Amino acid sequence: MYYCRVLEGRARPGQIEAVMQVLQDRLERVRKVSGFLFVQILQAADDFIAVSSWRTTKDLRAYAESELAQDLLRALTPLCISPPQVRTFDLRLMAESEEGFFPIDEGGEG
Repeated sequence: MYYCRVLEGRARPGQIEAVMQVLQDRLERVRKVSGFLFVQILQAADDFIAVSSWRTTKDLRAYAESELAQDLLRALTPLCISPPQVRTFDLRLMAESEEGFFPIDEGGEG
């Protein structure tokens, strides 16, 4: 079983690109955190959701309590109508097509 952290918020009018930049700016550091698997960032108008997936609850908890996660929330809060909400879920079911969601050989390098 894997574990997910869901961060959800609504940007202030005109701030969604700044929100996306904050998320992107921190991505490389998050990718290096132990147990990190992948993240999906979704946007609809001024609403955004970031879903990160983690190998263990210990990994997710360590990230959630880290300065990196706290810094992300501090940076996002002034860009949002209200502070982003964060919840944690157990990933109970995952399915992908026969081709797979993450191609093995994308770009001819694999």
